[in-house]
Amino acid sequence: MKRAHLQGAGFPYDVRVCGEPQRRMARPAPFLVNFNIICITFDIKIMSSIKQHYDEWVSRVCSFIAETGPILNVTCGSFQSRPILDKQPDVVFLGYNPHESGAFIQDDIIRRRFYEGNPSFYSEERNRWTIWKRLCDSLNWAEYTKPVEDGHFVFFNAIYFGTNNISEFKAKPYSGEVIKKCLQFTGEVIQDIFKPKCIVCFSVPDCFDNLNRYYKFKDVKRINTLHETDASLIEFAIKKEVNGWKSPYLCKRIIKKGTWNGIPVYGIPHP
Repeated sequence: MKRAHLQGAGFPYDVRVCGEPQRRMARPAPFLVNFNIICITFDIKIMSSIKQHYDEWVSRVCSFIAETGPILNVTCGSFQSRPILDKQPDVVFLGYNPHESGAFIQDDIIRRRFYEGNPSFYSEERNRWTIWKRLCDSLNWAEYTKPVEDGHFVFFNAIYFGTNNISEFKAKPYSGEVIKKCLQFTGEVIQDIFKPKCIVCFSVPDCFDNLNRYYKFKDVKRINTLHETDASLIEFAIKKEVNGWKSPYLCKRIIKKGTWNGIPVYGIPHP
């Protein structure tokens, strides 16, 4: 079969004497190939830098825990989920301190929790956690479950030592100094490493208010109605009202909002 080539800069077709024209595979311009390589290399370097920063942060936190744990003699377990280090998390869910009881035991599992999360969180047991079940139920009701899908969130506690309740932890010796140091570490990992799109604090008085006192959020206010959060939610509220929800516009419990170095922070009732 003979082939006739149409001449012309960038003409994309070969014209066959017999048969339909077929599109040639265009060869990418060299500058585009080089630009893509530069972008990929740049992304790899950023990810490597973030991972290196996180490794260094974990080492400092674990040294602090090793020094402080025997004095408090309470269990340690901050991270419930795995960290996200290859992209910006959609949300950081932040509890105050883990409700995990027990004496302090120096073990490699302390370090592993910062990388692998709580083993129970990655089992069927997660669905039986009241805090997680209520959160998922709320987002199911809101018809927006992406924030609780793995790979979109980081879930950990601002304070790295566990007790049955917060009052029990505050009664421990030197708890004030320990809380201050933990909040410093928490601020660093959120602002310098994770840089999430938003933060949701579980408990207004314990988590949101304590962080606000320490870091001085901007534009802090109580949210009373849906349109104060997002005017587009009014259409959603109307739909819920039509379906029988009596007061979809009102926030019956205390919810607060502020900004922390440009990141929106929400304080909600503990699920």
